[in-house]
Amino acid sequence: MYFFFLLIRRAHYSWYTANTKSRIRIIVTGIFTVGAIVLTYVQCRAMVRQSLQRNIPTEGSSLQGSSLQGSSLSPGDMRIKIKDMMLHAWRGYARVVWGTNEFRPISRRAHVGGDFASYKLGATIIESLDTLHLMGLHNELNRSRNWIEKSFSLDRIDEALSVFELTSRLLCPMLTLYSLTGDSLYMDKAIHIADKILPAFDTPTGIPRQLVVPKAGSTLWKYLSDVSRTAEFGALHLEFYYLSEISGYPVYKDRVDAIRRVLAKTPRPNGLYPNAYCTRYGKWENHNCSVNRLYDTLLKSWIQSGRADTQNADIFKEALLAVAQNLVVINAEDVTYVSTYRNGTLFHRMRHSECFVGGLFALGATETLLKHWEKYVQMSIGLTDTCHDSYWNSPTRLGPDTFAFTEEGQKEIEPLQRNFYNLRPEVAETYFILWRMTHYPKYRSWGLEMVQAIEKYCRKPYGYTGVLDVNNVTAEPDDVQRSFFLGATLKYLYLLFSDDEVVSLAQWVFNSAGHFLPIKGANPMYRPHYSSDEALANHQNI
Repeated sequence: MYFFFLLIRRAHYSWYTANTKSRIRIIVTGIFTVGAIVLTYVQCRAMVRQSLQRNIPTEGSSLQGSSLQGSSLSPGDMRIKIKDMMLHAWRGYARVVWGTNEFRPISRRAHVGGDFASYKLGATIIESLDTLHLMGLHNELNRSRNWIEKSFSLDRIDEALSVFELTSRLLCPMLTLYSLTGDSLYMDKAIHIADKILPAFDTPTGIPRQLVVPKAGSTLWKYLSDVSRTAEFGALHLEFYYLSEISGYPVYKDRVDAIRRVLAKTPRPNGLYPNAYCTRYGKWENHNCSVNRLYDTLLKSWIQSGRADTQNADIFKEALLAVAQNLVVINAEDVTYVSTYRNGTLFHRMRHSECFVGGLFALGATETLLKHWEKYVQMSIGLTDTCHDSYWNSPTRLGPDTFAFTEEGQKEIEPLQRNFYNLRPEVAETYFILWRMTHYPKYRSWGLEMVQAIEKYCRKPYGYTGVLDVNNVTAEPDDVQRSFFLGATLKYLYLLFSDDEVVSLAQWVFNSAGHFLPIKGANPMYRPHYSSDEALANHQNI
């Protein structure tokens, strides 16, 4: 105490005995001293926060039971960690580019080259809805709802947008939130989006065009291609079927049922669905085939119907058998992968976006009790192992967009430079499904590895970014935080460490973009529409 008293007296004496020049020197010294103290405090605080955020066990740790070997982190701790990742990604976007589609966290500006062009459709806001709800982030969810109510509209969009992306990534989250909350705003917005998509179905075959122009009377329609991707128009059934169920308007279900009828009449090479279809002439554009989300949708639309749509179940069984016989390869090294069939030849390479197939085989085998279902399960495990190895074999522990299994396949990839990772969800999706179906600890362990790698190489001060070359630990980031990272990747990782009752596979099905819809007859949140007569009869039965 006496020391501080003498120090103050000495400073007081020095000030009053000093000349003007000395006083200026004292003031400048004081300012620099205070600034240094403040700067040191801020840096230390940031280092402590960063240390806490990265409190994840080292590589090689694995889950045993409910805890992480060699670490105090439990599945509950992992959920907290992934929730922190969600908030970090969300807050950077919300503070800097609120209302835009996607965020560039390094340059701190909006990303205008994505799937929804330059219009402010709030893709990150909409795709994050069910993730925010699932994680209990109610303040962020309420802010999102207010923006959707006041600002979201497709009326003025005079640009061609993907029918598939609009459906799977904007329409479906609205349906999910309606099923979770019963809030009619979300159903109204879902109807708004679907009505803007419907003109794409006005083709001679009823198969929708790949692109649609939301603005009425646009002159861009005459420039749109007649060729559509099977992976895209084949994956519209879940959303349009459920929208008819909750709205009472059959037009949406009728449109996707027409797709099924057309495909049933169109011959398929080797039982496979080729990748492209001509909507004008009603024939396959070529016979190139690969596994895609049509197969996934066939299975899930049967599940969504309460397992009443047996036609889709039968079509799925035939289609999955064709994939297993023609596209799945088990090579001499016992590596299982799904290839691409082009011009009569198999191309022995696989894309990250096809890694959902591991979950598809497991879910399909158990749900439909396929003949020789054990073989499908083994294929599922092998395919999932291969997708995991694509992560584990890279120096960054992140998986490339495309990976090959032969020297020829590798030579084809190299000119394309397909070594980037852009925060895609398919591998996390398969880990989640395989965990729910087997409870093998390795799938949670692999999810932990993914979290580690994303935190180390993708996390930036204002959000998350992809990596241009996963085989180079010093590679530049792509500076894009994709909306599906918040809407699907983090959601699947969060569910991987959640109890089975959280978004139970017995009550929900996931669409191609990671948003979930209720199963008819199994989920009380299905919320079907009733006419006045049906409502009265239902009330009397109660």
